[in-house]
Amino acid sequence: MKQKTEIRGRNIAYCWLGPENAPVIVLGHALGSSSEIWGYQLPLLSAKFRVLVYDLPGHGESDPPVGQDSFDDLATDLAALLDHTGRATLVGLSISGMIAQHFALLYPNRLQALVLCSTGAQTNEAGKKTFAERIARVNEGGIETQVEGSISRWFTPQFLGSAPATIDWVRSLYRKTSPAGFINGCRAIQELDTVDRLPSIAAPTLLVPGELDQAFPENASKAIQSKIKNAQLKLLTGAAHIGNVERPHDFNEILLKFLAEVTPIN
Repeated sequence: MKQKTEIRGRNIAYCWLGPENAPVIVLGHALGSSSEIWGYQLPLLSAKFRVLVYDLPGHGESDPPVGQDSFDDLATDLAALLDHTGRATLVGLSISGMIAQHFALLYPNRLQALVLCSTGAQTNEAGKKTFAERIARVNEGGIETQVEGSISRWFTPQFLGSAPATIDWVRSLYRKTSPAGFINGCRAIQELDTVDRLPSIAAPTLLVPGELDQAFPENASKAIQSKIKNAQLKLLTGAAHIGNVERPHDFNEILLKFLAEVTPIN
């Protein structure tokens, strides 16, 4: 059951799971989804860790944004949710991987480790134009204009054909996203550029790109890996953008192996 807390003028929905004294893991979702996208990971993680899942502004059960949020704003929101905890390991998918990078830069002493899934560190001019077009379509026709295009990018054709019930579930999460929440995320992504600051990240870091991800291919993760000392990269074979849903068992094994290496469990 999600709770809500007011942060910077809007209510953010969140949920804590797992033993209270266990190491803290934060799971951050992709643009156009919600914390529910982590359903395949929660049983394993909550057995060993104190897990925080939360909905970004305008996603899931969280209120729409008030004004435009920068990535620093969104990282500060997360810090507020973690206010009474010690260090945390951040697992960020897509836009939440971008938020996690900013959290690592703003709050290095609060970071145990970093897992960046299907994400990038810089938006080029072509990418900025693409997100401008998505903003225009949502302004004109609402969130439904984005659903099918995103679903086709998020998953491989094989998965789309073999898992229709799962795809319908993901569509339902997408349709709960408010236009303001989606546009808020798009505008933040247009300004993304952490490349020159990444070398200051000292926490253990794992990159998990999807082998078949067209939005953020393996090279995008390799670019981040090259900037962070001793960062690891594990390619999620057979997956497109939302690999934790398309290849959940492989994803879980990669994630749990890394957590066992970098996160102390009493």
